[in-house]
Amino acid sequence: MSCADESDEHWSYNNPSTWPDHFPAAGGSCQSPINVVSSETVPQQYPPFIFSPSYTGLTLLTLTNNGHQVAATLKKDTESETQSDLWITGGGLTDTFHFVNFHLHWGRNDRHGSEHEIDGNIFPAEAHVVLKNNETGKTAVLGFLFDIANSPDKENAQWKAYSTAASTLINIGDTVDCMINMSQLLNIEDKQFFCYIGSLTTPPCTEGVIWTIFIDTITILEDDLNLLRKNIMRKVYRPVQPVNDRIIYRNQVD
Repeated sequence: MSCADESDEHWSYNNPSTWPDHFPAAGGSCQSPINVVSSETVPQQYPPFIFSPSYTGLTLLTLTNNGHQVAATLKKDTESETQSDLWITGGGLTDTFHFVNFHLHWGRNDRHGSEHEIDGNIFPAEAHVVLKNNETGKTAVLGFLFDIANSPDKENAQWKAYSTAASTLINIGDTVDCMINMSQLLNIEDKQFFCYIGSLTTPPCTEGVIWTIFIDTITILEDDLNLLRKNIMRKVYRPVQPVNDRIIYRNQVD
């Protein structure tokens, strides 16, 4: 996961073990991603998530190839600086967090790609929705794991729109605008999830990030992931990090 203010220093997914040499936080004890061992998680009662009304309509986003991934941010409005605000609260978030960006992580093939693992299971891709509390400066991330769709009608149409647009951004710095329905993109109502405190998964790997990892997978066509692998980058994920003494919570579903 990366924030809009990610480090400008040069780094690569080819040598993540060397990140602590240049970014000390990357060697910390609360790093992300992690392998979640479901049998070791602690059940917790959480309130339902609440979204701003803007999530249910179409949102105009700008997709940018930043050299490490393709990040989707709110398209600037010439009249009012930004469009209607996207915010979320509830779940494991005790405050209101505002949308920063979302992006996708993937690997060279379907056997790799997700950053988080569940019980040692690796998924072909993982999406991160980055959120920020404007009052406290805290960062939260919603993580979504992907499975391969076995037919076009099984694919999430909003992620199809993202991957189709993103695959055109061949050069670093390229941008394209894209209309997305955020509610359909995420579709997290009444879904099971894990919560823990971790870090950014890209340099500077700052800790103190509130993570929510949803268990129910999103479907995407292998052809669409192949477009991203071929046109953008072949590998964009960090390996799992030690859990150490952190507590991983899971929501109790009635």
